[in-house]
Amino acid sequence: MIDCHPCLSCQDINRLNIGDLIGYGAVKHIYQSTWNNVNVALVFVNNREYIEDFMHGLQMLRELGPSEFVVQLVGFCIEGEVYVTEYHPLGNALNFHKIFPDTSVSLGKKFQFCVRYVEIIEYLHNSPAGKRVMCDSNSLNKILEQYLITTTHSLVVNDVDALPEVNGSGIVCGHKELNGDFVAPEQRWPHQGESFVEDEIKLYDEKVDVWKIPPVCNYFLGYSEAAGVFRYDLLPVHEKCRQHNPHSRPTVTDILTDYKKYYKEYFLDEEMKERDEL
Repeated sequence: MIDCHPCLSCQDINRLNIGDLIGYGAVKHIYQSTWNNVNVALVFVNNREYIEDFMHGLQMLRELGPSEFVVQLVGFCIEGEVYVTEYHPLGNALNFHKIFPDTSVSLGKKFQFCVRYVEIIEYLHNSPAGKRVMCDSNSLNKILEQYLITTTHSLVVNDVDALPEVNGSGIVCGHKELNGDFVAPEQRWPHQGESFVEDEIKLYDEKVDVWKIPPVCNYFLGYSEAAGVFRYDLLPVHEKCRQHNPHSRPTVTDILTDYKKYYKEYFLDEEMKERDEL
């Protein structure tokens, strides 16, 4: 949405018609609607047990936006426990390979999504709302669900319900035991064979987001032969992200700098050629 307009009020939102269900989860459900002939997304709390998460997400949208990296908040109604955002018809990043099959888009374009993803994480780590961590990210699919593909073929973060602030002491994501190689080592319960005790989990910081960058980028690159070769070239950067000691990992700003160097070296000429052909 390009045109500026005051945020929709409770009265405005009450006049919106509820259309098709376009998304749902534990915290909220989302319906398509229309305002002034513009498609929008109408977001309701799904379970009142998660009302704090829902309101946290709304507060984050208010504090983080307007930004090119965050879905645009169009309006909200605190009393009605509902808010409105811009609508992105291409859906979330789980749809990426349906929208951009290997045969129809260049590897350079796919790598642009890696760059964009890291740009968003860098914004969250240096945001107006403080240093924020994407906690709702315990699997690749879960991460991809948090991001929407725009009609300009870019990404915006959409789901910010679990975005705690890293301060001097650190954070813990959620209240349950986390397992698997996808989550960072410091997020996992260290005492195998013993019952999980939440209070015994040590605090950690934004470096958990850095750990997860390589598998997200590999997803966007796909599995063509060219992507396999390029992933090998990215190994020096990605191996730094996967250091088990979080203090040994680079910052997301460091990764973004490296990614932009790779893009310039491998793909900038390709992009300029495509522009010349338009």
